Amino acid sequence: MEIYKKYLGKYYSEIVLFGILFFFFFEQITKFIESIYLLNLIITGINENIAAVLFLLSPIVLLFFKKGLSKKAMVVLAEITIVCRVLQPFFGTQIKMILTGIGLGTFLLFLAVYLQKRSHKSSEEGGLSLGISLGFGLALSILFRTLNYSVDLTLTFGFQWIGWILAIIAAILTINLLRPPKTEADTEKTSDKGKYGSKWKILALCMGLFSILILCYFAFSSPVVIARWTEGDYLAIITIVILAITGFIIVAAVKPNLITKIPSKGILLWNIIFVTLLVLTIGLNQIPFVFITSYPILAPETTILHHIVLYIMLVLSPIVLFDFVILLRELFRSRPSTRKMGAGFFASSLFSVLIIFSAVFTTVWDYIPLVGPLFRDMIWLVYLVIGAFIVWPLLLVKREAFIFNKISRINTGKIFKTIGVIVIIALGTIISCGVLGIPHIRPTANDDTLSILSYNIQQGADEPGNLNFEGQRAVIDILNPDIVGLVESDTDRIANGNNDIVRYISESLGYYSYFGPKTVTGTFGIALLSKYPILNPRTFYMESVGEQTAAIWAQIIVGTNTFNIFVTHLGNYRNTTLGDRTQIVQQENLLTVTAGRSNVILMGDFNFEPNTEQYNITVAQLYDCWELVYNSNPAYAVVDPNLPGDRIIPDERIDHIFVSSQLNASVTFIHYTGDYQSDHPAVYTTIDLTSI
Repeated sequence: MEIYKKYLGKYYSEIVLFGILFFFFFEQITKFIESIYLLNLIITGINENIAAVLFLLSPIVLLFFKKGLSKKAMVVLAEITIVCRVLQPFFGTQIKMILTGIGLGTFLLFLAVYLQKRSHKSSEEGGLSLGISLGFGLALSILFRTLNYSVDLTLTFGFQWIGWILAIIAAILTINLLRPPKTEADTEKTSDKGKYGSKWKILALCMGLFSILILCYFAFSSPVVIARWTEGDYLAIITIVILAITGFIIVAAVKPNLITKIPSKGILLWNIIFVTLLVLTIGLNQIPFVFITSYPILAPETTILHHIVLYIMLVLSPIVLFDFVILLRELFRSRPSTRKMGAGFFASSLFSVLIIFSAVFTTVWDYIPLVGPLFRDMIWLVYLVIGAFIVWPLLLVKREAFIFNKISRINTGKIFKTIGVIVIIALGTIISCGVLGIPHIRPTANDDTLSILSYNIQQGADEPGNLNFEGQRAVIDILNPDIVGLVESDTDRIANGNNDIVRYISESLGYYSYFGPKTVTGTFGIALLSKYPILNPRTFYMESVGEQTAAIWAQIIVGTNTFNIFVTHLGNYRNTTLGDRTQIVQQENLLTVTAGRSNVILMGDFNFEPNTEQYNITVAQLYDCWELVYNSNPAYAVVDPNLPGDRIIPDERIDHIFVSSQLNASVTFIHYTGDYQSDHPAVYTTIDLTSI
């Protein structure tokens, strides 16, 4: 035991260990759900991979261990979690799903066992340190995502060593959990099992803890999600969230007794206001599609009310971290047995699975048989349920759990280290967000030519279903178009890993960008990127009986010419008579907006082939760039060595670029690339500006 006394005991920190483990938890659950979604995305339906969610129900195992698990078993579970985190970046989607599933399952088991063993009087202080740890886990997630345009830096090639260092630290600190208790007071009182808390109370407290973790995972571990709900200022949102977390950690470390000065009713009121504003933030940015008729409807403008609700909600957000501490302290006071803790964690895990499915269904509802339509426009309800399950358990908390003045603070040395580290993380996050967000627009390749790219990026995945942000970014980088229309670009959701591919591509390559539909609308994303300033951007929605469709409309000025740019993605209804008719109506909606406008460039995934009725009504008004170039030169087979992949002549084109009559004689080149970094080819065309 000498090694514990000399080294591990001296440097052990519960805050550091759990700060890293919570960070890994957010990484692992993000990649786990993303992997399941991607494996179902490639078949646009539900397959056997959905069964992987059973990993999340691992706490059921504890129901079979009346005497609980040993410390050695607990440490082994934590080490497996850490190993899975280190290994998962090296594998494709299928293996990644299994590794992250195992990592999550072992983490939930470890956490349940750890909390049960900490459930005695001398452990009440542990609720405070674990709350600080959760704050650190969130701060690390935000920092590493901000450093890489919303994509977790530690999971990218070249920076995985950061994750390895954190894993080594956590693995070493975990071994310290084996050390013998220092005093008799630190010995687990397993004989007191369930003495103070009923199984229903323990269940409610576990539900509250899981709801907090799920809310953090859904939104606050990656604030870009919130930014895309509202199209709010990304820097302002990041700054408020990271400062709110920093403020909580400083208060918890230096003056925890300040919490005592807030009456329990004040805590409840704070929670109710926060949850209300959270739901309003989403609800105010949604559109009631049920009222859409047979004409396009413009998305409403963001008002001062939207911003007020958003920013007050963000300022109030630290309440969830205070809730985490309070619920933990009440759980410790309840002294649950292993089986009661297992039952509470199992039921809470099942609840979390249902909530995750519900959130995903609000986007893909049209692909879910029978129950899917019930989730249309219901993302606000998902967050309301999460909020309710955070507030409800607080009603069961005794006043003693709110009193912190009798709890000794973290020692002075740890206080300064804790404050120093979180301040560095906060400053690093804010500075990097500000610096990386400064537009560095790349110059145009040729002032006499306007190059255009339409690219369906399949939620940032390649054809086999592997996440492929870098490969798709490389295609755009090599082609170097002046204007880019991205389709299926709404990656700012849990199904897609809470990443923002539009931000990732536009800011790393140097483009102005307009995101298009807010993610709360449940619409598959479309976005516009441009080397020229994007003027008057707006989104409008078309009639739909199935998946909701939208289009972007904006102006771009090049020299003396003003171009009307449109980007869209029509519904995928090619296999039904009703679907075909709906798609025709959608295209008619779109053509009513483009009609009579000059210098129109319409691009996207239209889900219709040449010589269909949808195509014919389009070319009656506009010109297909492929036909303009290919028909004028049937021998057209020149391959530009500077373009990615082989140029292909597609027989069943559904991705198109159309132009109005003012531009039909100016289209000089078109290229359908066969380098399938997505499940669609990238369509690249050029317009000779000197001939307009």
